[in-house]
Amino acid sequence: MLVGGLGHAVPPPPAPPSRPPPGHPAGPPPQPPRAPDLGAARAAAPVLAPVAEGRVAIPATAGTVGRAGLPDASPRDVEVAAFWIDRTEVSVAAFAAFAREAWSRRAWWSEDGWAWAEAHPDGAGAALRAAGRDGGHPVVAVTWYEADAFCRSRGGRLPQEDEWEVAACGASGRRFPWGDDEARPAAWYDDGKGGHVEAVDTQPANRADARTAGPHGLVHSAGNVWEWTANAYHVDGPATSGTHHTLRGGSYMNLPSYATCAHREPARPSRVALTVGFRCAYDAP
Repeated sequence: MLVGGLGHAVPPPPAPPSRPPPGHPAGPPPQPPRAPDLGAARAAAPVLAPVAEGRVAIPATAGTVGRAGLPDASPRDVEVAAFWIDRTEVSVAAFAAFAREAWSRRAWWSEDGWAWAEAHPDGAGAALRAAGRDGGHPVVAVTWYEADAFCRSRGGRLPQEDEWEVAACGASGRRFPWGDDEARPAAWYDDGKGGHVEAVDTQPANRADARTAGPHGLVHSAGNVWEWTANAYHVDGPATSGTHHTLRGGSYMNLPSYATCAHREPARPSRVALTVGFRCAYDAP
């Protein structure tokens, strides 16, 4: 199901919209509903500390991704080659620096991305990408095309789905980056079934609670903002072509059940939402 108020956002509204109770953030094809996690103990308030920015080296990994019981993420054995990935999500400030010259740099864009860029000369706009937050927060309201171009401009790329999951959670079938315990102060929505989020309620990209870090040190890979991946979405697993790409990780307005290591969310590459950001990956030297 769609979350109200988070559709395509051009031109920008005067303020970030409120929303009904959290669920799926991004469009078709819908998946069968999953039961909300309302019985778990509430976590203590987060204790945010500075996080060293930069890239994390992920070694070659053989193991299992996915999780039993998810209709589009059944467990699979994978072998992932060594690569690097950003420890943190891309910030508002970093994307603003990119945007100042991106629309004049054809080499940074894919063919489809450049066609989109020519039709949208500033994307969703700087105001919506910041959404009332300072430059240290993760950028939102960016399309797959923009995320792809940003990573290309840094000599990188968007992570493959299997790379994202291995980097965020390892390859041992854990539910969240830190393990299976839901009572952690992640940047997700755990106020129960009712209520509203009245603003883009992210944590800063480079500040996090150490209790929510993954095995390789990535932060905010559960909650905060959904993250674009390179793959096209298919119900049977990552694909190389298709009409939708895959988002991973959940966001500040999703229940914990949507912010698991294995949860996959389809979205059109032109999707603009106040819950969606990204981080970049890089081939190993």
